[in-house]
Amino acid sequence: MTVRHRCPKVPVEPVKWIPARSGWVSATSLRAPKDAKKAYEKGLDAIKKKKPEEAQKNFEKAVELYPKYATAWYELGMLQVAQKKSEEARKSFDQALEADSKFMKPYLQVAVLQMQAQKWQELADLTEKTVRLDPFDYPQAFFFNSVANFNLRNLEAAEKSALEAERLDTRHQIPKVSHLLGIILADKQDFTGAAERFRAYLKFAPMASDAEKVKTQLDQVEKIAATAAAEKEKQ
Repeated sequence: MTVRHRCPKVPVEPVKWIPARSGWVSATSLRAPKDAKKAYEKGLDAIKKKKPEEAQKNFEKAVELYPKYATAWYELGMLQVAQKKSEEARKSFDQALEADSKFMKPYLQVAVLQMQAQKWQELADLTEKTVRLDPFDYPQAFFFNSVANFNLRNLEAAEKSALEAERLDTRHQIPKVSHLLGIILADKQDFTGAAERFRAYLKFAPMASDAEKVKTQLDQVEKIAATAAAEKEKQ
């Protein structure tokens, strides 16, 4: 099987499936003064009413009144992501992390931006820091780290992170992990293991846009594995 030395197409939209666990609440934001909190809450209300301009003004007011308002910086960044203003969003997420380095949400959104921009070394460094902060609750961080290391051709590190993402993703909400692992294992000539992962991907994401491509990859590695098994029996 020919394996291209690049990452398979992966979803890069803002992460939406993360549960509210450790690092999901900003400690510094809880200490925001009353006026800043009021502006922040008005911003959230404006989002619900689908008034992004009003929301942005209120979040900007909140961080002006209290520069360490990490959650306000984060919400401002999310608005900018929706407006496709990636550079401005990155600055807002960086401000959120500067205000509270243990606040996890901005790390994951910065990772998404870095993956979109194909900044693999930056993505590898960021996600390595992220998984050190919390190695239990965020399989996405391990997946992003695996994607980065795969593209950097650090296959051992890519496999290690993908396996950890697979272990943590008990609800199979990141099926791309299986596809990426399949490609890594095929690259290592473990065609039986690759086939197993390709089957898992098709099971958990049967309607994926690349399902036909993965079926072809599965067919290829199954044939190679079967040929190898037959040759072994003849020996």
